[in-house]
Amino acid sequence: MADLAQGIALVGIVLAAALLFLGRAWLVDAIVGTYTGCHGCFVAPALGADAWLWAGLLGLMALVALSRRRLLRGLLILLAFALLAIAAADLVIFDLLNQRLHLGDIGRFGGEFAANWSVLEANLHAPWGWLKLAGALLLLALPVLASVSARPRPRMARIFGVLALCSAVAALVIHLRDPVHYVHAVLIDNVLTVNLPQTSVRPFSAGFLDTQRTLAAAVPQQCERNAQPQRPSVIVVLVESLSSWQSRLLGGAVDWTPRLDAIARDNHYFTRFYANGFTTSGAEVAIGSGQLPIYPPGVLEYTFDHFAERRGSLPGLATANGYESAFFTPGDTGFLDLGRWLRQIGFDTISGADDPWYAGRERWQFNSVEDSVFYQRFLDWLDHRDTAKPFVSVLLTVSSHPPFLDPRSHKVDPERSFRYVDEQIGVFHEALRQRGFLDHGVLIVMGDHRTMTPLHEDEFAAHGERAYARVPMVVSGKVEMPAVVEDAFQQTDLLPSLAWQFGAEHCRSAYSGNFLRSDPQAPAIVVHARGDDRNRIDIYEDDSVSGFLLDGDESRWLGEAPADAEHIAAWINVQRAEAAARGLRVRQAGKR
Repeated sequence: MADLAQGIALVGIVLAAALLFLGRAWLVDAIVGTYTGCHGCFVAPALGADAWLWAGLLGLMALVALSRRRLLRGLLILLAFALLAIAAADLVIFDLLNQRLHLGDIGRFGGEFAANWSVLEANLHAPWGWLKLAGALLLLALPVLASVSARPRPRMARIFGVLALCSAVAALVIHLRDPVHYVHAVLIDNVLTVNLPQTSVRPFSAGFLDTQRTLAAAVPQQCERNAQPQRPSVIVVLVESLSSWQSRLLGGAVDWTPRLDAIARDNHYFTRFYANGFTTSGAEVAIGSGQLPIYPPGVLEYTFDHFAERRGSLPGLATANGYESAFFTPGDTGFLDLGRWLRQIGFDTISGADDPWYAGRERWQFNSVEDSVFYQRFLDWLDHRDTAKPFVSVLLTVSSHPPFLDPRSHKVDPERSFRYVDEQIGVFHEALRQRGFLDHGVLIVMGDHRTMTPLHEDEFAAHGERAYARVPMVVSGKVEMPAVVEDAFQQTDLLPSLAWQFGAEHCRSAYSGNFLRSDPQAPAIVVHARGDDRNRIDIYEDDSVSGFLLDGDESRWLGEAPADAEHIAAWINVQRAEAAARGLRVRQAGKR
C-alpha cells in the first residue's frame, strides 16, 4: 500500500507541475495576447520558459525513484516540493495581482500573515475559490505520500529521466526557434529567471555619484510663493485601484464610475494623470513624502524607512504653515509598518482599523471596514474637530482592493465592487457639500495605482505603455483652476500644488508640477516605476515613453532616450542614493 501511495505521489508531483505550467502559459497568453492583439503568440514561449523547470523537477523525481537512502530521498522530495510551491505561488499572484513572485516581495510582505490571509480568504468567494483551496491542500499532501516508502523504482526513474531530457530539449528548441522579442518578457520568463540577481541592487561608486550630483544640481529650480493664498482645508481621497479605464469620461470602454464622472464634469478633472508607482505603498510615498517610489541601490524592495524624513513631507509642509495633518484608513496601519512611518513624517492624527469607532463592524481585507463606514468615521472627526486652524487629511480606502469583493453581495465581482466604491464617493461628496465644506475647502480624489489586472486591448491601443499608470484625478471645492486639465501630471506634483495653496515658499525642479492654480504648471516629465520589471523606470515626455534601467554606475536608457537625458538620469540616480542614505539612517537610529 505504501509503495502504491508513493508511486501515485511521485507521478502526482510531476503532473501537478505540468498543470501549473500549462495554467501559467494559458494565463500569460490570455493577458498579454489581449492587449497585443496576438492571441496564441505567448503559449509556446511561456511553456518553453517553464520547460526548464519541469526538466529539473523530473530530474529530481528520477533521483528520488532511484534513491535507497531515506534521508537523501527526503531532501530531494523537499527540494522538488519547494520548486512546486514556488511555481504555484507565482501562478496565484499572477492570477490575483498580475504580478510575478519576487524574492523582495516575499521579504516585504511575507511576515504580514493577517493581511495576506484577509486577501486570500476574500478570494475564496471567487469562482473556483474553494477548488483552488482543495488543490493547495492536495499539493501539501503529495510530498508526505512520496516519502512513505524507500523502495527504489528504476523503471519509473528511467521514464522520468527520459522526460526530463525531452523537456530540456524542447525548452532549448523553443528558445532558439521562437525567441520572445517583447518589452514585457519578464511576464513570460519562468519564476527562477525572474528572480535572478536584479540590476537595481547594484551600488553606485563614490566617483560616479559625485558626477551625478553635479549634473542633478544643474536641473533648473523654480522657487515660488502664492501672494494671495486661499489657505483652504484639503481632503485627499486615495482610492484603492481606481483606474482611468473604469471611467467613461476618461475614455474607458466601461461606465463603472458614473458618480465620480458627474462630479468631475461639474468641477475639475485631469485627462492625463499618472501614478508614480504600481502599489498603494508607491502612492503613499509619492503624496506623503513627495519622493519618487523607486528602488534604492542595495535592496530588493524599498521600505517606508527609505522615505522617512519629516522635512519636505506633506505633514511637514502642513505643520510649517499652520495646518493640522491627519491620515485616515480603514485598514491595518501595522501593515508594512505604515503607522510608524506616518508618525515619523509627522502626521498629527492617524486612524486605522484599530480605531474604537469601528468596534463591532464587519471586517474585510486588511481587517478594514467598508467604505461607507469609513467615510462616516471621517465625517464624525470633521464634525467634532477644533476649527481654529485649517487641515489637510489623506483618506486611503480599501474596499476595492483585489480580489474586488462587493460588500453588498459578499461576492467577488469587480464591476459591482467599483460601482459600490463610486457610489460611496458620491455620497461622501454630497455630505461635504451639505456641510458647506466645499464652499471653503478642497476635495481631491485620485486613484492610488491602476488595477493589477490585464491591460485591455483598447487601453493599450489608445495609450500604449502609459496605460499602466493612468488613474483618475478629480478636484472639487474652492479652487481656481481649469475645468479640464489636459497637461500630464503625477502624484508627486501634489506637494508643490498644496504649497501653492498654503502660501508657502516652495522650490521645485523642472520635473515637478503645480496644478492647484488658475494656470497649472506641468512637469517636464512624468515618472512611473514599473511593476512588471522592477529594474526599469518609465519616463513620459510629450508623446514619448523612454525606459531607464537601474544598474548602478551602468544605469542607462533603453531604446530612445528623452531630451535632456543626462540630467534626468542624474536626477533619478541621486534620488535613489538619497533614499538609500535615509534608510540607513533610520536603521542606525533604531539600533541605538
